[in-house]
Order: sequence, then C-alpha cells, then structure tokens
Amino acid sequence: MEPLIQDILQRNNGQITSQDLRDVALNPRILFSLAQRGELERIDRGVYIDPAVFEDDMSILQYRFSRGVYFKDTALFLHHMLDRTPERYQMNFPAGYHATRITAYPVDVFTQKPDLYELGIEEVMTPGQHLVRVYNVERTLCDILRTRDQSDSETIRQAMREYARMKQRNIGRLIEYANLFNVRSRIDNYLEVLL
Repeated sequence: MEPLIQDILQRNNGQITSQDLRDVALNPRILFSLAQRGELERIDRGVYIDPAVFEDDMSILQYRFSRGVYFKDTALFLHHMLDRTPERYQMNFPAGYHATRITAYPVDVFTQKPDLYELGIEEVMTPGQHLVRVYNVERTLCDILRTRDQSDSETIRQAMREYARMKQRNIGRLIEYANLFNVRSRIDNYLEVLL
C-alpha cells in the first residue's frame, strides 16, 4: 500500500474516502483495487476502512456524514448517561443539509437552524475509541426535554440523575441553554428534586 494512503488511514483512524485521494491528487480507483485485494474494506460508496482497525459504527457514520452531530439519546449514551446502546443513532444536521444515502443506515435525522445547530458541539470517544462530534451534556439535557418526539420519561429521569452525580456539571451553562431552548421550568423542576 502506498505510504500516502497509509498516512491518510492513520490520520483518520483507519478510514479513507475517494475525496481524500482526490485532495492529494491520487486516483480514487486505487481504493477499489485495494478493497479487491482485501487490504481495505468498502463500507459505502467512496468510503473504505482498514479491516485491521476495529470497526466502529459511530465513527464510520461520523466520517461518512461529517456534518452530523450525535444528538439526544445517542449523545446521552456517548456521555455515559444511559446504560443501553441505542438501537438507532440520532444525528443533527444544519437546516438545508441533505445527507445523501443516510436512509440506508440506522440513523434518525434531525435538522436545525445553523446558529442552534452549532451550539454546544464537542468531541468524545466512542466505545471503539474514536473521537466523534456530539453535543455537550447540558445541551443534550435540554434537547431531550424540548423536541417533539421527546425521549421517554425513564430516559429523562436516568439522564437527570446521572447529571446530578457528575462532578464536571456546569449548572450555569445548563440554565443558559434551558432559557434559550424554552425548557427552563422543566429543568428547574428536575434540579430542585435532584440537587
């Protein structure tokens, strides 16, 4: 395998796309040839992984749909605030963004105005030890309370209990977000009971 391709794979946690090769003036067909020889595994059109690297669905989805941010229950899972792995991943995208082919994956798609979409994005490690973009804990708590397809009440209670136990919680940021997302009274109700 060409050293430049190995370098890209190393920088991207074992993942590479046709666009990565175009960016360095290499023919993307090289990836197809490498997959035929078993040196890479094709996971989607133009997206390949190194089969020697642990396959991490969350990382692959993030890489394939780079504008997506893990959202709601999926974010709770990534922040270790839920004890169950989500059956479907939830990702938020900026309004107007069309993630082609995302319907082929177990992903619930949400969109939001760009100023709200960007609020509270951070990176955390997946269980497969890859960094992905996710909303911070405070933003996530507001999201699970405000959206129309609201998380179930047990999920909300568990997340709020976990937040109350956290040493790194930021109550000021939670209140700021609660005001912005119009869930202040609901947040206050939980905080009164738990803190």
